[in-house]
Amino acid sequence: MSSARVLPVAAALLLATAVSGGPARANDYSNLFEQRYASPEDVSVLGNFVAKAVEVGQYDQAISTLEQHLVKYPRDARAKYSLAKVYANTGSWELAKRNAEDALEIGDLTAEEAADAQRLLARASNSLAGFEWALDVTVGIKSTWLDTDQPNPPSGWRDRQDWNPYIASNGSLRIDLDTPLGDALIASGGVLFERRYEDVNQGDGNPFGMDDGGIYLHNRGYASLVLDKGIETTQLDGLRLQLGVFGNWKSYNPSVTDAALGTSIRLIILPTVDTAAYVGGRYSNLSPSENVGAEHRFEAEAGISRRLSHEHSVGIAGRYIVELDPEGDKVTEQREVELSYAGLVPHQPFDTVWTQQASVAFGDFNTNNPLLFSFTNAEGQYLKAHWTHTFQIDGYNSVSVGYEFKRTDFAAGVFFFDNDYSTHAINLSYTRSF
Repeated sequence: MSSARVLPVAAALLLATAVSGGPARANDYSNLFEQRYASPEDVSVLGNFVAKAVEVGQYDQAISTLEQHLVKYPRDARAKYSLAKVYANTGSWELAKRNAEDALEIGDLTAEEAADAQRLLARASNSLAGFEWALDVTVGIKSTWLDTDQPNPPSGWRDRQDWNPYIASNGSLRIDLDTPLGDALIASGGVLFERRYEDVNQGDGNPFGMDDGGIYLHNRGYASLVLDKGIETTQLDGLRLQLGVFGNWKSYNPSVTDAALGTSIRLIILPTVDTAAYVGGRYSNLSPSENVGAEHRFEAEAGISRRLSHEHSVGIAGRYIVELDPEGDKVTEQREVELSYAGLVPHQPFDTVWTQQASVAFGDFNTNNPLLFSFTNAEGQYLKAHWTHTFQIDGYNSVSVGYEFKRTDFAAGVFFFDNDYSTHAINLSYTRSF
């Protein structure tokens, strides 16, 4: 093989590895940016820079680096393949399709790269035709600890640890309506099946003829159709209105199901490219439910998020829920404030992309819903938190590890025992995207 042939192949291998996930992502972007201009012919520097640029969202810099390489080596299939992937990340489907076609035509890809390029080509073609779809399947197991405050509670309400395997699937279809503001119809849905212990009434008997507690196969699901409509604005970076209809259900045990049909509205405000705010509401008709005391549910929510950098963002949200019985009397009222964080961890174990999400929420409630408290009025406060780490192996496979905590304190004892409690849960899951 001639030296003229070795250089483009070596560069392409480095660049393809960089875009798909390589060890170079831990390097500092500013230093690599300077190195790139100091050593424009150094293929390892180019590959490292592209990797870091993709990691921090500087897709324009990654694209320009790859394009410069292809000016000198226009028949480099792997560089074309890498460029197609970067264009796909930016939503530039025409350019993604063109580069994927070129890479496949040149034919200098591995079998795995060729298969991935074919999938990318199909996705780009679908997007150009006006629709995009996504499908995820997740399997996992959750270990949950219940820590009660009562030293001698009834038999159905005691400290315990449960192992809860589950399987879930979520999908969406976006249909572009071909308008100047990018209006679209978005259909989405999902199901989850989980084996877990449920003590529907905290060990104090059960109003629905079930045991105090037991292991049940829980199932939940949702389906929605949303019109995502852009609103013309000259003062903001973006403004969108989302109008939707939905249905969802969640089983607690074979005799209790929370099912709803409803409508939703949400206004999304983008003051700048780094800031997003929203306000919205939902109405749910609960009449399809079984053994649930409420007939109507109203929800309101507002929040704002701020991207601090390409690697980190924070947010705050407030939520309010009220449920009414068929006569219009209040059954449940709940308020909550949540702080959240999402970020990229500057380490890549086993060449994965490591991201994390964390949140802390505080709320209070007042309820006489028989589903939870056996027709007994109850009120209290809660604190909950979660911390999830996701390791993206490639564009189709990821592994997540998470921890959840919740502490619930009742304002007064509503049973003949202290029903305050804490729960801890560790979750491990694998997701395959199609």
